Amino acid sequence: MITFNRHDLVWLKLDAVRHAEYAGPAPMEPISALSLLHRWVLSGYPLIVARQEDVLPHCLRVGLAEPPSWGKKRLSFIVNSQGIEKHQQGPNLANVLPGLPQHWQAGAVALLGFLDKHNIAAHVYGSSAVQVLTGLPCLTESSDLDVLFKPVSWLEAEKLCLFLIALQTEYPEFKVDGEVLNPSGQAVQWRELHRSFSDPNSKLMVKTNHTVKLVALATYQQGFQCPVGSAA
Repeated sequence: MITFNRHDLVWLKLDAVRHAEYAGPAPMEPISALSLLHRWVLSGYPLIVARQEDVLPHCLRVGLAEPPSWGKKRLSFIVNSQGIEKHQQGPNLANVLPGLPQHWQAGAVALLGFLDKHNIAAHVYGSSAVQVLTGLPCLTESSDLDVLFKPVSWLEAEKLCLFLIALQTEYPEFKVDGEVLNPSGQAVQWRELHRSFSDPNSKLMVKTNHTVKLVALATYQQGFQCPVGSAA
């Protein structure tokens, strides 16, 4: 059975659009949203796997992040998982690097070097990924680079957050956002995780494929003892 994880990319079969259901959040008529989805899929562009809360087993909640030239709305749809033609993780940073803004390059190269040195897997999502995969201009002056980091140990997660703080200081024009995903499938925004280092009793806003809830730091740390690939 295929597991669809948050931030994964899927390409929908064109005839599957007919059975899709608009699920918000942008206030627009469902027929208009589905027409936009049809145009997006017809163009060969990917959709983004969202959190699967309250979704039937044979269905999948996906997001469509419009670029500014399309209106920059955030749309969500429920589709039949049988209508998925292609499925993959977000692109690696190395694959995205050539398409990033020039003033990000030095910081991005430093980040890539750190990830390679420590063998930490990372996948880009958000506007940067959409821009690279569609060729449409999605990044603006206020954009961040969204990265899903996947350290396999707690020590790696600590080193990563400390490095990102230093990177932010050295390259203030290069803004990195994103999440740190432990092997048990729990993701935490990296800045929030870094802030918790000073308080062992911290609670973190943890996201999984199906839920979002406050979890004790110790519980999140225990997730690094789980086998890689056991994402919930």
